[in-house]
Amino acid sequence: MNDFLFYTKLGLHHILDLNAYDHLLFLVALTLPYLFKQLRQLVILVTVFTVGHTVSLWAASAGIIRISAPWIEFLIPITILLTALHILYWNNTISAKSSAPFTFLTLFFGIIHGLGFSNYFSMVFADKAIGFPLLYFTIGIEAAQILIVIIIVFINTVLSHLGVSKRDRLLVGSSIIIGILVPILISSSKAL
Repeated sequence: MNDFLFYTKLGLHHILDLNAYDHLLFLVALTLPYLFKQLRQLVILVTVFTVGHTVSLWAASAGIIRISAPWIEFLIPITILLTALHILYWNNTISAKSSAPFTFLTLFFGIIHGLGFSNYFSMVFADKAIGFPLLYFTIGIEAAQILIVIIIVFINTVLSHLGVSKRDRLLVGSSIIIGILVPILISSSKAL
């Protein structure tokens, strides 16, 4: 039980840590177009992201994947930027028919985000069996992500009922995210 609580809290903290806000920015960008009636589809996307994140943590811990930290620190804001741009320019509607390519892309972005945490994760799990701790950590990640998503969807739904158009929500939200990312991208590109 102690392992479950420890690793689940670690997963929760990984998402909710305001000092590591890249995950939060990605979730906000991903969630901007959705209302409560589309929550199921959004939770599937978030879970796909978590699967990618978990697979890359496992693969990095097992020594299967090795990518230099500066490249990952550069690619993470790129994933957020591409998500914000997709939401801003190409996501006119939310439909199951058009979501398959974006779902695959979300899985890939989860892999990249997982690699960003893999060095720390490998240190935590040095000389330990990774199976159950990784599962518990993933439960914490998923719980925190769903909490964030529900809050953002609630805000989106309230704004929609108040007459704020989807276009305005996407334009303002994506612009704020892109504005936050520009200095991060500049900084991370200098480290390459």
